[in-house]
Amino acid sequence: MLRKIKEILVSSYSFWKSFIFTNNKRFFLIENKGILKTQVIILLSSVLVLFITCKSLNPAMKGVCRIVLSSNDELMDMGRDRLIGVEASKAKTGTTLREVKSIGTLKANAEVVIKSEIPGKINEILFTEGTNVKKGDVLIKFEDDLYLSEKNKFEAEFTLRKAEFERMDKLYQKKVGSRKTYDEALAQMNAAKAQLDSATFQLSRTVIKAPFDGTIGIMKGSVSPGNIVQQQTELVDIVDNSMVRVEFLVPVKYIEDIAVGQNVEITVDAFKDKVFSGTVDAIDSEVDTRNHSILVRAIIPNKNGNLKHGMFANVKLITGEKNDVVLIDEDALDREGAIEFVWVIDDKGRAYRKRVLVGAKDINGAEIIAGLKDGEIVVTTGQLKLTEGSLTKILNKEELDEEKAEKPQEKKESKVRKESVLDKIKSLFKKEKNSQKTEEKSK
Repeated sequence: MLRKIKEILVSSYSFWKSFIFTNNKRFFLIENKGILKTQVIILLSSVLVLFITCKSLNPAMKGVCRIVLSSNDELMDMGRDRLIGVEASKAKTGTTLREVKSIGTLKANAEVVIKSEIPGKINEILFTEGTNVKKGDVLIKFEDDLYLSEKNKFEAEFTLRKAEFERMDKLYQKKVGSRKTYDEALAQMNAAKAQLDSATFQLSRTVIKAPFDGTIGIMKGSVSPGNIVQQQTELVDIVDNSMVRVEFLVPVKYIEDIAVGQNVEITVDAFKDKVFSGTVDAIDSEVDTRNHSILVRAIIPNKNGNLKHGMFANVKLITGEKNDVVLIDEDALDREGAIEFVWVIDDKGRAYRKRVLVGAKDINGAEIIAGLKDGEIVVTTGQLKLTEGSLTKILNKEELDEEKAEKPQEKKESKVRKESVLDKIKSLFKKEKNSQKTEEKSK
């Protein structure tokens, strides 16, 4: 179809070209009388199509010409007059928490590495790895035959020396024996008792008990019943995680704000959505001169055992509250290098950029120290589409209107409360006056 149209247009072009350049136009028309009518129709149709096409492109062409010929200021005015949809919120007065953020390391409430106190062969292992143990539970028994025989030997020796001393004591009381023999018997008995105590102590070292309540770890190396181990060989760890300690550094500039008993909140990577709370337990006595910080320790309850020794934690130390501050939604903040700013919408609906000084940030919002007043409207979504003086349409206008309606209602309620209090005071005064009058009458 397209090829046929192309052939017709080419033949029409050739016909009219020949007509224009021929010297004897009358003879040319007589000679081509049969196709003249067709060529005229094709020519008129082409002109009509061209006219319609140019007419439809006319508005677009006008717009292109306008942009090309317009100045930069005119272009900015055109952009400003276009409505840009944004979401906004109002700056409001509220309370923010004063807090110090740091990074700390979790340490168990108590931790010990169980080591062998004597060289010898392990006879029994009486615990299951990774379970809880109680203070005094027997964990490991060593072969004790040699130590038991030593104890029995010195026990017999002590029994003998004790009997001899008792005989000498009776004789000495009757003034038959000498003081020297009495003292020798006493010394021999005491020496035998010391040897017995030493043997008993050595025997007790063949049994390893849990020093406190906690969770026992995995046996170190290839320790198992029948193995011979040397003295001070590391066997297993016991950790008490019933509560954990977190130690973190606080810059010196906050040293006046921190105190024992303050609240601390921590988060760990393993439980990102969970906040663990505790209190400051101790503050170090000196400042670290290398980083100009002071070490602070807090205690965190850990009933479920989620927190483990050695974890890194994000620490937030809450040092107090700050009242009557201007707060905005944190999404309203924008940054250009080191400068922070917000987009403020004026009464005419136009947006302008405003530099602000930002303070603390918490769940209530971002504190604005300077640059904004209570009640000003700031853009929270759609900042990238804005330029200075852009005309905006607030998409969440209903929410802002509800906030405006709530404030008069609050004022009205407070006024009603004040009036009720005043009425009560007036009634009390009336009662007092009436009572005074009755007293005067009775007198």
